[in-house]
Amino acid sequence: MLKHTEHHANTAMQWIEGYARRQKFRRMAQSLLKEKDDTLSDLGYERLDLEGALHLPIRNDAMQYIEARRSKRAMEARRAKSPLLAG
Repeated sequence: MLKHTEHHANTAMQWIEGYARRQKFRRMAQSLLKEKDDTLSDLGYERLDLEGALHLPIRNDAMQYIEARRSKRAMEARRAKSPLLAG
C-alpha cells in the first residue's frame, strides 16, 4: 500500500512541476506573441510554433517543442544554402 501511495505522490509532484513549467512558458509566450513577426524571427521564434506549443498537453515540454522546431528550421536553412547537405 505504501508503494502505491508513493507512486501517486510522485505522479502528483510531476504533474505540479509540469504545470508550473507550462505556466512559466505561457507567460513568456504570451509576452512574445505581442511582438511583430520580424521581431520574433530576430529572436529565433516563429509565431506558429509559440501558438502550437501553447496547445500542447501539460505532460509535453513546450520549450523542448520550440527548440526542436527551431533546430529543424536551422537544419533546413543550412540544407537550402548548401546543395551538398541536401544529399
